This record gives sequence, C-alpha cells and structure tokens, in this order.
Amino acid sequence: MNTKTVGATNRAKSQQETHAALVKSGAALIAKNGYSGASVRDISSKAGFTQGAFYSNFASKDDLVFAIMRAQFQEAYISISKIENSQSESPAELAQEATAWLMDFFISDEKALLDTEIALHAIRDEKFASTYNELVAEHAQKMVSLLQKIADASELETCAPTEQVAKGMIALSRGLKLMAPRNDQNSIRDILHVFLEAIFQQSPDSDTGQKCVSHSLNS
Repeated sequence: MNTKTVGATNRAKSQQETHAALVKSGAALIAKNGYSGASVRDISSKAGFTQGAFYSNFASKDDLVFAIMRAQFQEAYISISKIENSQSESPAELAQEATAWLMDFFISDEKALLDTEIALHAIRDEKFASTYNELVAEHAQKMVSLLQKIADASELETCAPTEQVAKGMIALSRGLKLMAPRNDQNSIRDILHVFLEAIFQQSPDSDTGQKCVSHSLNS
C-alpha cells in the first residue's frame, strides 16, 4: 500500500470517527435538552469538534437526526439477529427471548427521551416528517423480514400478519419506553411477554400446535 493510499485510508477513518462522535453527542444532547435545546455549537463542542467539522459531515441538524435514527435502527438489527439463531421450540420460549431483547435494547431513559423528542419534531415540522416517516417505514419492513426469519427458524407462526406484529412490537416498545422511567421493570417485562406469547403459535404440522383466536376487525 503506497503513501497516498495510506493517507486516504486514514482520512476516511478519521471522518468516520468524527461522524460517529457527532452522532453520539447529538443523541445525548437531544435526549437531555430536547431538539430545540441542542444547538449545533453544543453538539460539536461536546464531541470535541468545531462547527466546521459538523457541517463537513452533516448538512443540517435534521440531517444529523436522520443519521442518529439510522444508527439506532442498525443497532436494533444487529442485536435482534441473535434471536434469528434461536433454538426456541415453543411460543413461550421465543416470547421470553424476544422480551429479553426488547428490554435490553429499548428500555432506557435516554432512548425514551430521544425517541420522543425526534417524534415530536416530526409532528411539528412537515419537511422533517417526510424523511422521518420514510425511515420509520423502512425500519418496519426490515423488522417484518427479521421477525419472519425468526418465526421460520423456530417453526412457529404468528397469529396475525407479520407486518402487523412487527409494527405492534415497535409501537409497544415506544410506549413502554415512556413508562420505563416511572414504572417497575418487572411489570413492563410482564406486559411485553404477554403480548409476544399471544402472537406466536406452533406450526400447523406440530402435534402440539395451538390455534390462534382471530381478532381482525374484518372477521
């Protein structure tokens, strides 16, 4: 590898590190001070960079928020992939694993505050909301695919369309984030487990297969 290539590689690595530091700093300050209370100056300073460095990585604070969302979603995909290799053979076992994942990943004060601040900004800012909704929809579709893989690997089925289940999990986790700071963690864990166990059933080919009760409004 020649000197020119090494220099380019080091610059790319440095930019990635700067980008990651700004994302981390922005997430922390938005969670702490709210979207409006987290200035580009403060975000840059907390990360140890100038505002010039910020604008070399992001076109605006909204652009930073979209990067924060993508980073959170990617973290979710990586962590839930552990359940893809689950050896669970019953709805109860899979529900227990999924509950543990949701509790570990979603239930924290900072994530509750951060998600709420970003969602409120989307409600107030129509232009921001357009990209925000696209990212959320993309996230939901990826969760649908992952959830289906998990169910297939465990030879289980869901009691409702996988898309509805995935979106229900996302909505439930968001609601529980807001409950978490003021409520008993065991109570929240029980709520998650009841929901998750109710939506999984044994494959029809299983001798112990259980039947789901349809709650469709169209039935």
